[in-house]
Amino acid sequence: MADLFDVIADPTRRELLRALLARTESPEGGGEASVGQLVSELGLSQPTVSKHLKTLREFAIVSVREQGQHRYYRLEPASLEPLAEWLGAFIKPAVAAGQPVHEDAQEVVRLAPVYPLAPRARGAAVRIGATAAAVVGRLRH
Repeated sequence: MADLFDVIADPTRRELLRALLARTESPEGGGEASVGQLVSELGLSQPTVSKHLKTLREFAIVSVREQGQHRYYRLEPASLEPLAEWLGAFIKPAVAAGQPVHEDAQEVVRLAPVYPLAPRARGAAVRIGATAAAVVGRLRH
């Protein structure tokens, strides 16, 4: 879990994720963006964007589709579910006590396991999940 938190803690990577999320939610965005589009949208250098996308790809938070010389990146929200599960364990007691929480938090609480995994077990599960997602991504291409 700590590794996943480290990955999304970087402000540049969070901005990349926001940009990809906006494309996912936009009908004309098609859910993906090229490196060049992200460079111009965020005003960052191409090497900076590529470096951070590589890190996000290693954790299966984004996937890449290659078309000729271009690479198109897409957000893979399922890879962030372990974060939602972890946060849900903290929000769940407030919901159970009848305290008001934002409606989006209800979904986070729904994902929270009844008995959260121990930190070491959760870390292993996250690594296994990321590896499985990477293998599936490679098999698709």
